[in-house]
Amino acid sequence: MGSGFSHGRVNPETGLNSRLEDFEQTLGLCIDRAIADPVDLVIFAGDAFPDATPAPYIHEAFAGQFRRLVAHNIPAVLVVGNHDQYSQGNGGASLNIYRTLAVPGFIVGDHLRTHTLELPKGPLQIITLPWLNQATLLTRQQTEGKTLNEIHQILLQKLEPILEAEIRRLNPEIPAILVGHLMADRANLGAERFLAVGKGFNIPVAFLNRSELDYVALGHVHRHQNLNPSNDPPIIYPGSIERVDFSEEKEAKGYVLINLRKGQADWEFVPLPARAFRTIKIDVSDADEPETAILNEIAQVSITNTVVRLIYKIRPEQTELIDQRALRKALKAAHQASIQAELVSQLSRPRLPELGIGQSLDPMNALDTYLTNREDLQDIALAMRETATELMSQTST
Repeated sequence: MGSGFSHGRVNPETGLNSRLEDFEQTLGLCIDRAIADPVDLVIFAGDAFPDATPAPYIHEAFAGQFRRLVAHNIPAVLVVGNHDQYSQGNGGASLNIYRTLAVPGFIVGDHLRTHTLELPKGPLQIITLPWLNQATLLTRQQTEGKTLNEIHQILLQKLEPILEAEIRRLNPEIPAILVGHLMADRANLGAERFLAVGKGFNIPVAFLNRSELDYVALGHVHRHQNLNPSNDPPIIYPGSIERVDFSEEKEAKGYVLINLRKGQADWEFVPLPARAFRTIKIDVSDADEPETAILNEIAQVSITNTVVRLIYKIRPEQTELIDQRALRKALKAAHQASIQAELVSQLSRPRLPELGIGQSLDPMNALDTYLTNREDLQDIALAMRETATELMSQTST
C-alpha cells in the first residue's frame, strides 16, 4: 500500500491518491471474505508498504482493514518482507508495531521460528521465515572480501541447517505451514527479475518441498504461481492483490483460500477486481492521417476506469499532424492515461552507432543509450538504472 501513485490521481473528496484507495478496497475484499466464512486464520506473507516508513495515513489504511479481524476474533500471522524492514534489516520493521501493541491474535514473524497456534478447530504449527539478508545470518568478517555470489552461497549454507532444525522439531501429528517471504529459485518473476538484482538471494525450492509441511505460503513475487504442481505440499505465491505497474498488466490478482488438514491442503486462487491496466500500441509512421488512425485504435479498446498508456510510433515530420488535446479527449474515460510518442528513426536502427567499435562510453551512458532504444524495457528502465548504479558503486568500493 502506497505504491504506484504515479498511476493514480487525487480523489478530491478524500484527498487521497486513488491508487491507495484501490489497494485498500481490494484488501478490504480479502478481509470481507475472511469474516464472512469465517476463516480460522489469515496469513500475510510480507511487504505491506513500499518501505518501512510509510506515511501515517498509509499505515492507517492497512491497519484499518486488519483491525476488523480483531473485532471478529480471527487471528493473523504477519511475516516481515524486505520492504517492511528498516535499514537492511538492522533497525526493526514496520509490522513490529502490531507486536509492540500486543494486538490480540496477531503474530509478527520477524525471525525464523515455529509458532503453535491453538485454534478452535485444533492446533496449527506455523514456521515463519522472514526476508533474510547477509546482516541477518552473517558477520562483517564472514562477508569481507567476498563477491555477491559467494555471500549468497554462505547464506544458504547457514540457512539450511537452521531451517532443517525447525522442520525436524515439528510435531508430526499437527498440521504445519511454512510462511516465508523469499525469492524461490523456480519462481517466474518476469520484470521483477530486474528489480531484484543485487537485493537478495534465491532459496532452492528443495528447502521448502518437505513432507513434514502441509502447505507453504510465500510472499515477495507479485505473480501468482504454484511452484510444486504435485501439491505435496503446495508451494504457493498468491501474488499481489493489486497491479503496481504495467509489468503486471496481464497478471490475475487475488488471494488464496486454503482448506487444511494433516496430510492434505486443498487450495483455490480467488480473483480480485483489481484495477485494469491497458496498453494501446500503434505504428502510424506509414499512415496518411496518423491522428485519425490513433483515435480509431483508442475507440476499439475498453478504457473506462482503467490505467492506460498510449504508445504510438511516428516519423519526425508527422509530429505536427497529431493534436495531443484530441488524444487526451479520447482517453478521458480512463482513470489515468499517459501518452508516449516514439520516433521510428530511433527505433528502426538495427545497430546503435554510439555502441560501435571505436566508440568509448562509460557503462552508465552505454546503458542509457541501450534503454533509450528498447521500448519493451521502458517500464523497468528506472529500476535497471538504479540497480546498475548500485552495482557500479559496489564495484568501485
